[in-house]
Amino acid sequence: MKSLIPFLIFMLVVVGLLVFSARARRRQAVQQVERSERIGVGSEVMTTSGLYGTVVARNEDETVVMSIAPGVEVKWALAALRDVASLPPQYRQEPEPEGEDDAR
Repeated sequence: MKSLIPFLIFMLVVVGLLVFSARARRRQAVQQVERSERIGVGSEVMTTSGLYGTVVARNEDETVVMSIAPGVEVKWALAALRDVASLPPQYRQEPEPEGEDDAR
């Protein structure tokens, strides 16, 4: 019986790690679904690689068409996008003021 106690303690630790890991993965999956539901046509988004653009179409195969420049549209997986409003302030791209010429 005495030699069984360390084995039981080890098994409890392993089971505990598995339970906490599963909870974290489930929480991340819920956050991903919420994030993807916020992204629709007209949303300003940033890709996971740092490319900014505007969603112009959302497809049924979990992809979106994103406009990154006038006349330039690219297809991205929805999972690779982040809604700009949900990003911390240091990652938000400030729009450049229109109508002001930079005459330096």
